[in-house]
Amino acid sequence: MFHLASISKLFTATAILQLVENNKLSLEDKLVDILPEFRMKDKRYAEIRVRHLLTHSSGLKWNNKLTKSPNDTSSISLYIQNLEKSKLKFTPGEKMSYKTYSNVGYDLLGIVVERVSRQRFDDYIYENILQPVEMYRSTYYYEEIDSSHLAFPQIVSGNSRKIRRLNLLGIDSKRNPIINGQPLLLESYSVYGEEYEHNPSGNLISTAKELILWMQHNLEIYSDSTFSGILKQSTLKEMWATQKGIPDSKTSIGWGWWIYQDKKLGTSVFHVGNNPGFCSILMIYPEKNFGITILCNGWYAQEAVWHKMTNEITNLYLEE
Repeated sequence: MFHLASISKLFTATAILQLVENNKLSLEDKLVDILPEFRMKDKRYAEIRVRHLLTHSSGLKWNNKLTKSPNDTSSISLYIQNLEKSKLKFTPGEKMSYKTYSNVGYDLLGIVVERVSRQRFDDYIYENILQPVEMYRSTYYYEEIDSSHLAFPQIVSGNSRKIRRLNLLGIDSKRNPIINGQPLLLESYSVYGEEYEHNPSGNLISTAKELILWMQHNLEIYSDSTFSGILKQSTLKEMWATQKGIPDSKTSIGWGWWIYQDKKLGTSVFHVGNNPGFCSILMIYPEKNFGITILCNGWYAQEAVWHKMTNEITNLYLEE
C-alpha cells in the first residue's frame, strides 16, 4: 500500500461533483457562503468560488501548514484561522498554470464536503466513493494498515545540497546527476504522509490493484450511459473536459483532472502525486479504454515514474 499524495485530489473532486449532482452544492457557490468563518487579509477572498478551487485558479497559496497541528478533527478550525494572515496571489479566476497549483484549495474543498454533507470528510469518501468502487483497503490513516503491507517512504542517503534537493523536490542535476545508472544508497524517511487537515489534498493510501478498480469504474461510466456508477456520465465527461487552459501548453485542467493532448496517443486525463519518500501517477486514455498507474516509495524516481516508465508502457500497450 502506497501513499498516493496528490492523486488523492481526484477523490475530493469526485465528492464535490457528487454533491453538485445531488443539488446540495453549485460550482458557482462562493466559499464564504459555505464557510462564513473563512477570512483573509484582502477583500478578494470573498470572490473565491468552488470552481476556482477545483481548477487551481483561486489565487490561494501552495500550502497552509499549522505550526502545531492537533492532527485530528479540531485541526479544521485552526486551518481556516491560519489563513486569516494570508493574502491571495491574484484575483480569483484570473490565472491558472502549474505555478498557481494550490493544496490549500483542495483542503478547503474537503472542508466544503464536510460542511455540505454533514459528515467527516473521510467518512463521506468511504461511503460514497471507496466502498461503491470496492476499494475496501484504501484509507487515509496508515496506522490502520498492517505494517507488513505498507510501502514505507525512502530517500537517498546523504546530506549534500544536491541530495537534499533530490529528496525534497524530486529533481536531479542534469549536468552532474546523482541518478546515473548506479545503485543508490537509501534510507527510510521518518515522516509518513501529512496531518489530518491535509487528507483532501494528498493523504489517501491505496494499492495499484484498487486504483485499477477506480480507473475501470470511471471508464465504464464514460462508455456506458446506463451504468449505475458513482457519477453520471454527463458529469464525468464534464470533469474530463477542459475548464481552464494554460496558455501555449498542451495541458489544461477539467474539474480536478489534468488533461493532456498528445498527437500520437490522443487525449489523456491524469494526476500525479509526490511527497518526501513517494511519487505516483494515474493516467487514463478515455477513447482507448486504457489506463495506467505507477506507485513508488521514492520521490527521487519522479522522472522515471511520471514520464519514462509511463510513456514506454503506454506505447507498448497501444502498439499491441
